Amino acid sequence: MKEYILNSSPVRTSENYGINDIKLNLDIPQYKYFDNFSIYTEELNKIEVDIIESDVGQLKKLRSNIGLEFENYSKIVIRIPENSTIEKPIVLDYLFDEDNNNLIDNIEIYLEKNSKASFILHYCNELENENFHHLKQVTVLGENAIADITIANLINNNSKSFIAVENELKDGAFLTHRLIEIGGEYKISNYYSKMLGDNSTNELKSIYLGTDNDIIDINYNIEVLGKNAKCNIESQGALTGCSSKSFKGTIDFKKGASKAEGIENENCMILSNKAKSKSLPMLLCHEEDVNGEHGISSGKLDENMIFYIMTKGISYDDAKRLIVKANFNGIIKSINNIELENEIYSVIEKYI
Repeated sequence: MKEYILNSSPVRTSENYGINDIKLNLDIPQYKYFDNFSIYTEELNKIEVDIIESDVGQLKKLRSNIGLEFENYSKIVIRIPENSTIEKPIVLDYLFDEDNNNLIDNIEIYLEKNSKASFILHYCNELENENFHHLKQVTVLGENAIADITIANLINNNSKSFIAVENELKDGAFLTHRLIEIGGEYKISNYYSKMLGDNSTNELKSIYLGTDNDIIDINYNIEVLGKNAKCNIESQGALTGCSSKSFKGTIDFKKGASKAEGIENENCMILSNKAKSKSLPMLLCHEEDVNGEHGISSGKLDENMIFYIMTKGISYDDAKRLIVKANFNGIIKSINNIELENEIYSVIEKYI
């Protein structure tokens, strides 16, 4: 087992806050071929898919902004050709089981000029065995391309989950990302976007759930370089048991990003006296003519609201679940996939 210092904040703050990065003792498992997955869409003939395994010698070392490196991993490259619209979602479905319990994957998504597509990356398991998952997901959007990507981490709480996202947006591109962070005793996520294009838009919507002794470390960083660019970070979370969460959210307006706008909001519901929450929202400005806003809220549930719900014949625990699901509802419903939405609600019911 080795100690790693991971997920470093783009700007350091006082060490006393204990939020700049996270130290974890990890045993990195050896790479194993993961064959319990599928990729499907009703319009598969309209897209280009290349699946590369480490044994073909085409892969370079994988490194993400989280800070972990891997020699061996699997890679999927998906390209949406210019002027193409894919109406149905492209689904990548991974099922962890006894023989497929370690996954190190790299998924690259390229949308060429004036193309449009949506994606669901779905990770779940059928057993309670320990799993290890590290995902690096890269998105590159050409001019006026539109992408909607949901990453749903629904693996069990005996597992370790590391999700790193890196994006590049050209002129007029519109990217929506949803990070559903429910599974894993370690939930470490890093999101980095480079908004190069004028009039580009990046929306990041995330939910996280901490239970038992879960450790959650979130690091979002959006660099805005284009004129009239817009970005929005919305994060909804809940902590129970002895779980702990660190949230670092940065919107960085670079020189030349005139008329750009950025909004950042995080809401964390504390459901236990032993749960701990830390948050570090940051707005960095190298350009005067920009508009940035951020807001952070963290606290226990409103007992008056719980009491009101209980007057309708609902138990205390069910009242808590209703409030949590109500806060998560806007992000979950925006997925527009009933089957996945119901699965997410079911997992939330299981852990709260």
